[in-house]
Amino acid sequence: MQVLGIKTDLIKPGDDLADRLEEAMAHAGLMLQDGDILVVSESTLATAEGRVVLLDNVHPSPQARLMAERYGKDPREMQLILEESDQIVGGIPGVVLTLREGFLYPNAGIDNSNAPPGSVVLFPSDPLASACQIRKRLDKGRNIAVIIGDSRTHPLRLGCVGVALACAGLDAVEDARGQKDLFGRELKITRKAVADNLVSAAQIVMGEGDEGIPAAIIRDAPLCLSGSAEPIPSIPPQDCMYMGALGCGSNPRPYTGGYDALIEQAREAMKEAYAPYSGFKVGAALLGKSGRTYVAGNIENAASGAGICAERAALARAVASGEKQFEAVAVVGTSDGPVSPCGLCRQSLIEFGGDVMVIMAGMGGETVTAKLADLLPAAFTGQCISGA
Repeated sequence: MQVLGIKTDLIKPGDDLADRLEEAMAHAGLMLQDGDILVVSESTLATAEGRVVLLDNVHPSPQARLMAERYGKDPREMQLILEESDQIVGGIPGVVLTLREGFLYPNAGIDNSNAPPGSVVLFPSDPLASACQIRKRLDKGRNIAVIIGDSRTHPLRLGCVGVALACAGLDAVEDARGQKDLFGRELKITRKAVADNLVSAAQIVMGEGDEGIPAAIIRDAPLCLSGSAEPIPSIPPQDCMYMGALGCGSNPRPYTGGYDALIEQAREAMKEAYAPYSGFKVGAALLGKSGRTYVAGNIENAASGAGICAERAALARAVASGEKQFEAVAVVGTSDGPVSPCGLCRQSLIEFGGDVMVIMAGMGGETVTAKLADLLPAAFTGQCISGA
């Protein structure tokens, strides 16, 4: 198997990447052949697409500033991370771990390296569509494949390896189940990350710095091209060995948007709460699957057991109105940090489903979210009773 680097001049926003690669190959005396696999750097693709952002033009929100302080990030970059990711899983100083379209990416795939001073390069807008377009432009009747590649680190390992973001003309994952091992045992779970392995091989030649080799041809690879152009398979976070074992899917995560109006309704309900004894006011806004919202504040009583939390007051209002299926509940309290439903409220809410999104906020600006089932694992429900 051969890996042939394609050296180009600096790729700039607005460049026709297929043309630039074709020119570079011609200059080097290279020509694509049947069975060749072209690996293209994602940052090069994103740059050509104009996905370069000048940080001085980014205006961070209060949430971005708060999270930037927590993770040691530039608030402007943190704002872009919030906008570019589907979910923020957590992080360490300098790196925020995010979920985007079913895959884990550090900093939502935003790249500081190989970006102009004061700028960052965002993730390509649609890697699969771009891979298909480049393949169509360059195949010239030949059977080739195109992979958009990036680099990642593995848990507890130092250094980067290749990872494929999209493939056109090649099955990204080969199912090896049913094959035999050296001792004749049948493989039960093995699937080969073919595209990721090819990107790793290409990156030996392409490099990560100033090599100026944004693409490589892999020739004579011991595999067959399929002609397919499907999204690369992923698995749910709860089924991932690493995320599941470390509980990454169950801890409250920073809020990334989608329920601003619900939070504001809970905040307004908090103002009407009756809390003359503790002074701790809480508001809740419960969003039904019908689209209707039910709001309430907590109600204290001189006989402490007669009081009712905001969440259960909102739930009572919803059930009395005939609503029994819910999408989300926002809870806002007068504490500095996010306020979380008490055990009794969690138990009351989970009666109607564990996948309700819980958005928890306080007065300090921080907001976090979690699924109700994650806040109350192994819950006692009607299913437990019927199954007893």
